[in-house]
Amino acid sequence: MDPRQHHPSQPPPQSTSTSTTHLKPPPSHHTQQRAPPSPSQPHHHHRTPITAHPSATISESLLIQGSHPISIGASTIIHPRARIYSYEGPVIIGNGCIISEKSVIGSAPTTSTSTTSTSTSSGIASKDEGSILPIRISNSVTIGPGAQILPGAHIHSASCVEARAVIGRRAVVGSHCRVCAGVEVADGDGVADWMVVWGGGNRRRRRAVGRVEPSKVVFPAGAGGGNGGGNGIGGNGLEGRVIEEARLMVLQRERDALVRLIGGRRR
Repeated sequence: MDPRQHHPSQPPPQSTSTSTTHLKPPPSHHTQQRAPPSPSQPHHHHRTPITAHPSATISESLLIQGSHPISIGASTIIHPRARIYSYEGPVIIGNGCIISEKSVIGSAPTTSTSTTSTSTSSGIASKDEGSILPIRISNSVTIGPGAQILPGAHIHSASCVEARAVIGRRAVVGSHCRVCAGVEVADGDGVADWMVVWGGGNRRRRRAVGRVEPSKVVFPAGAGGGNGGGNGIGGNGLEGRVIEEARLMVLQRERDALVRLIGGRRR
């Protein structure tokens, strides 16, 4: 009877084998935790730092991507289907700007690698500095539909970039300028203040700043203003700066109307 009692004492080692097999699954759980680093991709999109003034009106269909900060000033309006990319540098939009529909500010990540290589090879900046190209849009700037503002561009206050115009990389547009529709300002090019850029050959002329004489065609001889006398308008025209201030006042009323039409959200 004693040897029979020793035989049932042998099964306990099997329980140790089962315990060892029971200890094997935990490493498999650790490998599953290492496998999914995929959430890093969506996390990259949601990490775009944005600061917008509470009075800014931003459409719900605006596309924003990038890793650098984006700031939007007071009373700025961004139309539907506009796109802002901050992959190559921060984007700074001033107060009272209008960003029209389908306009693109910045460049998509697919073109960032090729463009950064060309900028560093040209010797404009070092590799560390050339990789950060901020976009600066000053106050009261209007960006037309389908226009594109590339990284490094700087548009000064009260300028207008019309539809489908392109402002190249590191290009500078002065204040109170007008870049007409379809015109492309080359990379690194500069546009002086109060300039109008138009035509396929990138033709330029300076806007009138001083006193502007009214045209004789506008005032026929029977209207009392054709010979410069009569009501006093012919001899004393308005100053260009006064006309520009009137345009900015009209732009302010246009912004007020766009807030009701777009129906975006205030930040």
